[in-house]
Amino acid sequence: MLQDLIAEVAALSPQQLLSLGICASYFALILWLFTLVLDSIQIASSQDKKRRKSSLIYLFWIVTVASFVHTWFYMFQYMAWSFSSFEAKNGIVSSSGSLTRVANWLCETSLYKEALREICFGQMSWWWGEQLWVFIVGIWEVFFYVEGSRHQIKHIWAFMLLSQIVAISSAYSLFCIALLSAKPRPLRKDWEVAVPAKLWIPVFLSMAAIQISPFTDEKTFLPNRLIMHVLTVLPLLSVSPLEKTTTVGLTLVYCYLAIFLCYIPLRIRTTRDMSSVLPEDNQSLYVGLRNLWTHSHSHPVASPIVWDVLWAWISFEIWTLFASTSHLSSGIEPYMLSPRMPWDLETKDD
Repeated sequence: MLQDLIAEVAALSPQQLLSLGICASYFALILWLFTLVLDSIQIASSQDKKRRKSSLIYLFWIVTVASFVHTWFYMFQYMAWSFSSFEAKNGIVSSSGSLTRVANWLCETSLYKEALREICFGQMSWWWGEQLWVFIVGIWEVFFYVEGSRHQIKHIWAFMLLSQIVAISSAYSLFCIALLSAKPRPLRKDWEVAVPAKLWIPVFLSMAAIQISPFTDEKTFLPNRLIMHVLTVLPLLSVSPLEKTTTVGLTLVYCYLAIFLCYIPLRIRTTRDMSSVLPEDNQSLYVGLRNLWTHSHSHPVASPIVWDVLWAWISFEIWTLFASTSHLSSGIEPYMLSPRMPWDLETKDD
């Protein structure tokens, strides 16, 4: 059997080998990022061993595993659907080896581009997909930087990159575990955090990229998406210690407020566009929600996106409702964009 596999590999063309290598590299990157993230959590927990037994940490571990298994169950379903559709479309019979068939499929199919096309160019799909990107480039980009710096979390960029290539819900839950495991630096009651330009400039450039996403075409939507990937990771490669705000500069509260003000018109426009595809004779809230749920299972690539959004909201609500009242996370919650508005937030003493 090993000899047959070696012979099959030897018979592959350079293009087929390259496609298999890219696929293998993708999963190797995921494993490497998980290694870095788990190492960051281990380093954080070594700062204060008493925090390791927090029931909230156990809860976030459960959410991490559940969200990862759930979203990737649908992700593998999408891959299987794409493979079957490719062979059916091209009339391929299963006479050749499995490795050769997979290599042919990878050569002729761009899974990433195919998935992005489905997400960006449909009103229903973009209603879900836009939420993920607003989470990544706005709310949690700043949250990762600020709280990662305050808690001295290592490899913050790895959490962000993991959220983009695996699932944002899983990466966010893991980051919450790291925060709950670490010992934060104390903050004075009247201390306001200054947001550095190297953070807020990429954030608002990314928000602009989200704004134009529905207007991109076959040639421009992929570069637009790749720019967002780069802009979200770049500020987290080098996280500086937090500083007090000065008379010049953007404070954290106003940074979140600006993100919120950018977020509202985006969601209004996307929701309006989504409602335009509903039946004209019945555009009630119930019909809209029913159509959104039906759409989540209408295409194999839609399901992992939808469930990643829902799991991300679950993680976010757990953090907002429970971590802010825990003695382990005093002072963290004011910097979250919770359902309360930024001007309602008050800084706490550690």
